[in-house]
Amino acid sequence: MIRWLPIALVGVLGLSACTPPGPQTQVCNPVTDLGTVTGSLTPVSTLKVLDPDKTEVAPSEVVVTDSAFSANAGDLLVSNCNDGLLRKVTGVSTQFVGSNGVSSQAVRKVYLKTENAALEDAIASGEVTLETDLTIGEANMVQALDGVSVQDFTGKINLTNVKFDIQGVPGASITLNGFIEQTLKPNFNLKFSSGSIEVFKAGMSGTLKAQITATIQANASYSAFDVSRELASWNIKRAFLVGSVPVVVVLQPKLIAGVSSNASGKVTVTVGIAPTFTTNLQLDYNRSRTTNGGWNNTFTANFALNPTFNYAVPVQGSGNAFAGLAMDIKFYGVAGPSLEAKPFINLTLSGNNGAATLKSGINGSSKVEAGFKVLGKGLEAAYNGPSIEHARTFSCQAPSTCTAN
Repeated sequence: MIRWLPIALVGVLGLSACTPPGPQTQVCNPVTDLGTVTGSLTPVSTLKVLDPDKTEVAPSEVVVTDSAFSANAGDLLVSNCNDGLLRKVTGVSTQFVGSNGVSSQAVRKVYLKTENAALEDAIASGEVTLETDLTIGEANMVQALDGVSVQDFTGKINLTNVKFDIQGVPGASITLNGFIEQTLKPNFNLKFSSGSIEVFKAGMSGTLKAQITATIQANASYSAFDVSRELASWNIKRAFLVGSVPVVVVLQPKLIAGVSSNASGKVTVTVGIAPTFTTNLQLDYNRSRTTNGGWNNTFTANFALNPTFNYAVPVQGSGNAFAGLAMDIKFYGVAGPSLEAKPFINLTLSGNNGAATLKSGINGSSKVEAGFKVLGKGLEAAYNGPSIEHARTFSCQAPSTCTAN
């Protein structure tokens, strides 16, 4: 639970007059889960690394309780505090809090007025690669809808009868079952030169194992509909200590799923895939790139799909479903890149002859919102990367045969 501390200020140099209280500050909880680091960064001479145990924070103020600490306007502050602290000092004042002013019983507090800063203001030069595991589990789960559970240690996410009702058709639905299991490693690369960030990369690579079945069941025809949901989400904090400089990253993976469908009459069909994807999804910024504000995205995937198909009542129509991971990334508490890897099933029903076409594979996409300048001012431009698809198609025939095209 967050503890809020009111700050009572007592006059300095032994003065007994009362001064009004300052803004409420929040306890600084250090991020102790560490990621792997290679490379080094050279900080500027005015960078101050704060001890979380001696620091409290407010929206525009940082309070340091440390008799040896000093700072000046223009200094940069950094700490592995909460979601990460990265500020520039605009003003400094010192108070001795205690009944006897500056006596030995008083506590010295330094009040720092601050404003937002960018890491490129604090780093003179250097290059660093950061990597960590995506440890999805119950401990860091924020929320999950009915039918979604996760196994600790393995990170296996189970889907049990996750139902999407078909609008306007009583009792009609598309139901997802199966699991997603991942051994993905988020990774980041930062390079600073000539006073600004030259390269930034965010990615996740590894394996994404899935077993997904989608069952469409309706007793009447229905018009096209499309719906998607966030089924579960997690919150994972990592601190990367690059020499004396803490780089704090918050990973917010989400399980997302969606369906769309239409049919010309009564239909019952179940289709599934059971692949293991080897993936590498990357979003990168390069200062010298002249297109898309310097941003680009790439995605590779290798897989064997192992499709299943069961078609009981042939009609004309289609059904699509996906279930995958989206990961939002924050640096020092500021929302940055988002990455998505989504296994999908697209089924086209040809009509009363029981034929169908199955297209399946994985989509990868990435984006970054406007204003992501916490790492560098060049990263301000928004970028919505195109979705990149790796897929295969199959010709299927009722009741249960699929052949790769």
